[in-house]
Amino acid sequence: MWTGPGSRVACRGADGTSAEATGVPHDRGLVAARVETLRPDTMYACRILDPGDRSVARVRFRTAPEPGAAFLFAVVGDSGHGGIVGRAIARRIRAAHPAFFVHLGDFAYTYGTVEEYGKSFFDVYRQTLRRVPIFPTPGNHDLYHRSIYRDLFAPAYDGSSLLRYHFAWGAASFVSLSARDGAAGAPGLAADLAAGGPGLWRIVFLHEPLYTAGRKLVEPGLREGLEPVVEAAGVDLVLAGHQHFYERSLPSCEFVPGARVMHVTSGGGSGVGLDPVREHPNFARASSEPNFLRIRVTADWLDIRAVGPDGHSIDHVRRARGAELPCATEAWPRQHRRPH
Repeated sequence: MWTGPGSRVACRGADGTSAEATGVPHDRGLVAARVETLRPDTMYACRILDPGDRSVARVRFRTAPEPGAAFLFAVVGDSGHGGIVGRAIARRIRAAHPAFFVHLGDFAYTYGTVEEYGKSFFDVYRQTLRRVPIFPTPGNHDLYHRSIYRDLFAPAYDGSSLLRYHFAWGAASFVSLSARDGAAGAPGLAADLAAGGPGLWRIVFLHEPLYTAGRKLVEPGLREGLEPVVEAAGVDLVLAGHQHFYERSLPSCEFVPGARVMHVTSGGGSGVGLDPVREHPNFARASSEPNFLRIRVTADWLDIRAVGPDGHSIDHVRRARGAELPCATEAWPRQHRRPH
């Protein structure tokens, strides 16, 4: 997707293959092009061309690997203030050369307008977006009626529900959903997770956390609606933001005995307005500082590292497939519910 005079895109792979697509205009001057027949695990250099075939922009990316392959991805949430810290995190993400990055919502404060997205997100992540694909999920600030979130990301998913989608990448299967969908029990979640095939890590990401010691208001019924479904579906990891800090839970098994769902909150994407953390026995690590995540996925383990904008490690945990981890069944902090 792009804005400007480009009318089509031409891509050439490192293996010599090529592919082209015509751009389709959308609202607010956006143009979207769906490029087909790309080969897996291949680096592509693409040119966005104007009607006279002059190049107006260039992007590079690597396509998804074969099922079961190892990869690295990054995660950032609540980057909506932008600023110096936000730029430092964007550079760190780009320098790690991840396969893609997940954004956990609240791209721009306060209402997600064109001007706010331009200043707080696109100016900050411009260079990163030219090289690293993004998989978004909407925050509460992205769902105001003035927000351009729907305009930006709906065309990329063919007009289907931009608030819920799923994809497989290498050794993992992902689902992105909104907190409201989660509170409704996310119908079809198990099928979405299974669509990538058997034997994959199962990862769900949304904006508002199911478990946190933070005090921000969340969607009413979120935990009761989604956590039983997540545990029954065999989800391994839930990623969320909203709370402006870093927090990692013990694995949860509140509703399904034998479940082992790790919950990680990464909501310090700009370092502004950080929230205080509270010590709680169900959380192995919590820190009120700017952060993003680097997550390496292999067929046998997940390696999760929380990183500060200067590159220092805030937390590190590795989870092996099939590990019999202790899980917490009770004594979770109660949720502070947002009134409807």
